[in-house]
Parts: sequence; C-alpha cells; structure tokens
Amino acid sequence: MNRRDYRAAFDAVDFSADFEERTLQRLAAAGQPSEKEQTMMHMTRMKKTALLTAAAVALLAVSVSAAVVWLTPAQVADRVEEPLLAEAFQSEDAIVLDESVTAGDYQITLAGMVSGEDLSVPTEYNGEIINDRTYAVFRVARADGEPLTDYPNLSYSPLVDGYHVRCVNAWTLGTTTQQFIEDGVIYCLFDCRNLEMFADHPVRFAIYEGGIPNTDLFSMAEDGTISLRESVVGALFTLPLDESKADPAAAQAFVESTGLVWEPVTDAELAAQEQEAAGADTLESLCGVNYRSYIVETITMQMENRMEKDPEIVYFPIREDRPLTDYAAIDETTAFTVDEDGSIVITFPAGTVTDAAHGQQTFRLPQP
Repeated sequence: MNRRDYRAAFDAVDFSADFEERTLQRLAAAGQPSEKEQTMMHMTRMKKTALLTAAAVALLAVSVSAAVVWLTPAQVADRVEEPLLAEAFQSEDAIVLDESVTAGDYQITLAGMVSGEDLSVPTEYNGEIINDRTYAVFRVARADGEPLTDYPNLSYSPLVDGYHVRCVNAWTLGTTTQQFIEDGVIYCLFDCRNLEMFADHPVRFAIYEGGIPNTDLFSMAEDGTISLRESVVGALFTLPLDESKADPAAAQAFVESTGLVWEPVTDAELAAQEQEAAGADTLESLCGVNYRSYIVETITMQMENRMEKDPEIVYFPIREDRPLTDYAAIDETTAFTVDEDGSIVITFPAGTVTDAAHGQQTFRLPQP
C-alpha cells in the first residue's frame, strides 16, 4: 500500500476520545533507542545509506490526519555516529531553522546549523587537519509526498556574496557530507571550514542539480549578490551567521590561498570576456569611437517611439528625463549580439529601463 492509500484508510478510522494521548505516550516510549537500534552499519564519510528504524519516524493522528515526525539535527548526528556533534546541535550555539523551499520535484529543508572547533571527527583536507568547521543538516523529500528510494543528482555548496562562485564553494572549503534515507526522506549532514569568517557578507547555501559551482549555474550581480540561474533546479538559503564573528583577514587569506579568481564577475563582464576571447567585434569597432553617444541616442529615440505607440510601457529615461546611462552601462562590458542583417542587438534585463512586469527589453541598432 502506498502512502496516499495508507492515509486514506487511516482517515476513515473512527478513533476513540483518548487515542491521541495514548499515541503520544507510545511515541515517547518508542523514542528511547534500544541497544539493538544503536548498533549501526559503518558508513563512509562521503555518502551513506542508513538502516530504516521504525522508532525514527512515526505517524501521529491529530484531528484524524497523519503527520511525519522528522529527525532533529541532533538525531541525524547520532545516526552517523557523531556524538559530540549531536551534543553541539542541542547547545545554545546551535541554530534551529526548519526553513523549506520547493524546487522542482523536491522539498528541501534547512533544519539547523552550528559552528565551532572540535565538534566532530577531525577532517583532513589536502594534508591539513581542519577542526574549526560549520555543520548543517538538510532534509530532501519529494514535493508530492511519495518516498525517495535513491539519491537524486543534487550538489550541496556554500557560496558567499562578493566572491566568485568558483573560489568559495564546497570544493575549496574542504567539505564532507554524510547522507542516509529514512522513511523516504534524505537526511544530509554537511560540514566545511567554519563559514563565520565570511559573516560580514551574506553567506548562501545552495542545493541544486549540477556540479562544481560556475557561471553557467549561478549569476553574480554588480554588488556581488549571488543567485541561481532560472534554468537551474535548486534552492538558495541565506545562513543566519553572527556578523560579529566575521574575520575579514582570515577570509581574504583563504580566498587568496585558493589561487583562483575571487572577485565576482557579472554577466555583462562575462559576455565581454567571451567576445574578446573569440576575437569578436566590439561596439567600438562596429560603431566607431563615439559608439556610446550613438547607442544612447538611438535607443532613447526608439524608447520615445515605443511609448507613443504603446502608452502602457513607460521607459524610465524618458519619464524622468535622464540619460540612459543612469539605468544601464553603455561601455565595453555591454553585452550585445549581431543579427543576420548586421544590426547590433542589445537586451536589458527586466526592470532595468522599464517596469519589470514588461520583461526584458531588446533594441536593434543599425551599424552607422
């Protein structure tokens, strides 16, 4: 019988008045693990399959419905034989979140996190023992309620606004993960170098379909803000770190130690780099040294014409009588293409030059 059929049958039962109280008493008793239940299979650090234990997840009837009792972060640490970490997850320093996001077929939940020294088995990364680490527990379930029986192709990675996604991520931070499936839900214990050194920046945690973080999976805005690209299935959480624990010097030393480019790169800069690498034409080579003036004047004229034809679309530079360059950069980083007619095509993201509800705005300019 699947979960839906079970629930339908369960809801049809006529429960006695004291059923809920008796059920809670039985669950409390079942929550005390026996010696047999404490004996677990040895698990490797990188991916683990857990024993399914009946006491871990129970169905509780409340108002004639069933609800899943999730494992707490401390219980997850116990399941993977990390007793010190289990204690840490019950301490005042731990943060309980239970923040959920639906992404594609999955409901992903950040259950809790804790940071500190010597909370777990020492981790070696590139010959270095790293004892000061951040630990986070996640749950992954199917959004439709059906049980998961295998691990989906999901990656887990911290990211930090203001730093390139290739520089600060799970692969450079010496990450390990321990996972198991119980009652159709994936529990993941993730750990890496202590992220508190970055606490003066927004620190994200991404769970997504894909591999090593790169600019095909994530975009970086001019202010360094990182976001998932629309085509990527995943969730992006913001970790509630204590800004007072930030260590800018340690953070800078770390990013420099990677030997990677650490400054964020915007989509416009990526486009310019790609054009340069391919030996492609530039706006200056196509339009001359005065290309900025030509582009600004031509696009402004097209905006005026469009507003006359469709008054519902109001362009900011026209409405506010300000230059286009107050809203969008027109320089060597401006992304463009050349269509089959030889016209220059420039597209501004939604919300750049008009209300976001009107979507992205594309302008075609004949070469002068």
